[in-house]
Amino acid sequence: MPRKAWLIIGLAMALLVLNYFDRQTLAILKPVMKTQLAFDDEAYSLLTFAFMLPYIVMYVVSGRLIDRVGTRVCMTVFAIGWSVANIASGLSHSFGHLAASRALMGAAEPGAFPVVQRAILNWVPVERRALAISIATPAGNIGAILAPPLIAFLATGLNWRAAFVIPGVIGIVVAILWWFTDTKHSSSAQPVPNTPSPLPEAADEEAPSVKALLRDKRFLAIVAARMISDPVWYFYLFWSAGYLQERAGLSLAELGFVGGIPYIVAVVVCIMLGRLVDRYTERGHDPIRVQLRVFALSAALMPLGALITMASSAFVAVAIITVVVAVCQAWFVGYNVLLAGLFPVKINASAVGILGAVGASTSLVLNLLAGSLLAQFDYIALFAGLAILHPVSAVILFLVIGRSRTRRAAATGA
Repeated sequence: MPRKAWLIIGLAMALLVLNYFDRQTLAILKPVMKTQLAFDDEAYSLLTFAFMLPYIVMYVVSGRLIDRVGTRVCMTVFAIGWSVANIASGLSHSFGHLAASRALMGAAEPGAFPVVQRAILNWVPVERRALAISIATPAGNIGAILAPPLIAFLATGLNWRAAFVIPGVIGIVVAILWWFTDTKHSSSAQPVPNTPSPLPEAADEEAPSVKALLRDKRFLAIVAARMISDPVWYFYLFWSAGYLQERAGLSLAELGFVGGIPYIVAVVVCIMLGRLVDRYTERGHDPIRVQLRVFALSAALMPLGALITMASSAFVAVAIITVVVAVCQAWFVGYNVLLAGLFPVKINASAVGILGAVGASTSLVLNLLAGSLLAQFDYIALFAGLAILHPVSAVILFLVIGRSRTRRAAATGA
């Protein structure tokens, strides 16, 4: 692989790490900032709404912008945008200022993911793209792993504002490096000479329109599952760190030690489950049906989330949260397996964008209402309600996609 391609991959990973790191800062420092800026859980719900509304819109819009303007300009603007928003969050002296900063961050962050995908297609030869994608994709989880200890270190060693400002400055520097590095404007990565391509281009594959995709019952089943299950991930992302400090009794320093555990375990679980699906596929099993079984078995673990408020210690609560986070991440990977196996390659990017937007939409509604629900019913009701969403989603996937695979197997005599 060309050295310049490795540099692009490295910068892309750094930016995805910062992307996830920056969005975690407010959740981790929530108890401190509630005191400093005088807001409550209902107001915190508005902050998550301020982030997620533009996030949803830009999830759909950013891909089109990247196609028209290119990865160099878009990633530079997006990364500087969310970095400035992070710095502004740290300099906030009022709730309104903080809300405006979160809205800017929500508008800038989602575009990073399609930029990285497109940049890999621009710079990396076809024969090496699978390697590049497998290296770059987990970078967001690395940011989530690093956030708790580093944010706790900055907040306790300096002050809470530094935990926003310092990563923001680093983000601007990396964005400038991207501008001077990503100088290719079109997909012109050349194949490696004398190397057989493991990823042949599907040039003759006819891609359905987005309208046709939205009429496909299998895709609509996945949409429904994402709408139902995604709020679990976003709630734990925005609220679990605050719960562990405010209700479970962890200090900020203690959270720094254990806060990354769920994301470390999630990475390992995703790799293991991916390898499991591959092994069964190699033995002649239908990968879609194998993935549906993984969904069912992992969904059976989610009712454990209802027991978080009954945990005997904070570390038991962390263990349960780890299970929930690992299942959520495994489902995100599993959805991509379904899309890759069910629909043509040329429509997969559109499908991913639609799913991301609809999943974030229902998550936005939950996070907007979360403060009021907590005031009326406390955490026990929310954790209990969220515990059943993945099992419901698994039933939907089995009823629609599972049955269609059974009919297909019967028709082909498999």
